[in-house]
Amino acid sequence: MTEKFANNRRLGTTDRIGDRSTTNAASLSTYFRRPVPFCSACSVFVIWLLLSGLGPGVFASKSKTDKFEGTVVVVGPKAITVKSRHNIYLVRTFHYSAELERKMLRKKLDVGKRVTVHYVRGTDLALKVD
Repeated sequence: MTEKFANNRRLGTTDRIGDRSTTNAASLSTYFRRPVPFCSACSVFVIWLLLSGLGPGVFASKSKTDKFEGTVVVVGPKAITVKSRHNIYLVRTFHYSAELERKMLRKKLDVGKRVTVHYVRGTDLALKVD
């Protein structure tokens, strides 16, 4: 019994005639390629979403905030250091956000005053000081 072979010039390989298996992943990609009009329609839709202003509101999530309650240790123009009410060994320093920094210039906090710092979870950026 003799086998017949065919040269595939594009892939540079030799396959058996009648064998439906492919020897290169590049030839498989031709079966799974999307038509060009579909890809261009998707890209036009995505660009339209981003330009119309729907994109950032839909895709971005609001950052979580936490509270830290304690007494003021040090107050400065750029940061505040607070000692925890519940754990006497826990002291944290928070940097002000741009909006809070302007408010803190007018607000005078004394050392030892009880405050609650609202900050972005996982950072030391204070958003609000009560």
